[in-house]
Amino acid sequence: IKSVTACFISYAVSFSLFPFATTADDGERLIWLYAAIACFSLGEALRTGGHKAIMLDWLDSEGRTGEATRMIGTTRAWSKGTTGVSALGGGLILFLTGGYAWLFYLSAVAAVGGFVLMLTYPASLEGEKTRERRSAKKAVESPGLLERFRKSGSDPGFGRLFVESVTFESQSKLMLKYYLQPWLKLTLEAGGLAIIGPGALSIGAYEFVRNSVGGAGALASTWLERIAGGQGEALTLAYRGALMISLVLILCLWVDWLVVGLILMLGLTVLQNGRRPIFVSAFNEVMDKSARATTLSIESQARSVVTAVLLPITGWLADQFGLIAVCLALTGVLLSGLVMGRMLQPTQQSTPTGSP
Repeated sequence: IKSVTACFISYAVSFSLFPFATTADDGERLIWLYAAIACFSLGEALRTGGHKAIMLDWLDSEGRTGEATRMIGTTRAWSKGTTGVSALGGGLILFLTGGYAWLFYLSAVAAVGGFVLMLTYPASLEGEKTRERRSAKKAVESPGLLERFRKSGSDPGFGRLFVESVTFESQSKLMLKYYLQPWLKLTLEAGGLAIIGPGALSIGAYEFVRNSVGGAGALASTWLERIAGGQGEALTLAYRGALMISLVLILCLWVDWLVVGLILMLGLTVLQNGRRPIFVSAFNEVMDKSARATTLSIESQARSVVTAVLLPITGWLADQFGLIAVCLALTGVLLSGLVMGRMLQPTQQSTPTGSP
């Protein structure tokens, strides 16, 4: 809880610094940007893993571990729904003000609200390690972090879940967070719309729809798990679906079907948000419960490392050959993740990773 609480402070500082970059001269602009991004990155590092660990810990304490997929799917749906409303409001603010400063100031206020909300969480949700230190077990020496992570990693299915999640989530993030905006820009320019103007409303409306369908996908995670026949089968189905979408996106760029590509990205958003709760539920079964937050954070940081490594490469490809080269590269990484996942497939068919 302390980690997630602190992340909101970092977010608030970050969003308060970004507006200075919009008014600073060329010599100071990068300094403000780097400072703001560093604070935001610190907030992300503090947040990742912690919020899901809190939910999983609460489910365990209530004897409701089997409801993990539904719980995480529901909370993710609320998250995407509010994000969609924020995107719609952000597009309206950008249209009315003609600048980005107020967007950042209001985001800082929201971050402060998150900090206050976290202060209301009970201390009992600090995690298993904290409870052990406060109990009679505190005299018993607990295993170190590396030992606990190694123990989780030896569990059948851990490796495949880890590798496939890192490749799936990193490539989805690259497309939906970093290259969706250039795709939207190309589409708006083809329609003769400027981004600072009517295009801002169009982007806000699209993001509202995208986050809304993402929330619907999160709510449908238990349904996907049921019709697929299990967690492993559902994860494989979502992975292959993303791979197919990635291949068709290449075709859309080749024949200039930009609007069709934006519709396909809505489908990718549904798959990404539907898959994540199922993954967390399956991952919870193979990792050390006392190191949940750390293990989930390591998985998240691994995704960030892959994204960081690929960003300059895909950026160069975009500059030299356009978005079609980026989609080709992302498709290649997805394929490699699927191959590595098959190599790490456990021999026990009852493990949560299933089989492709």
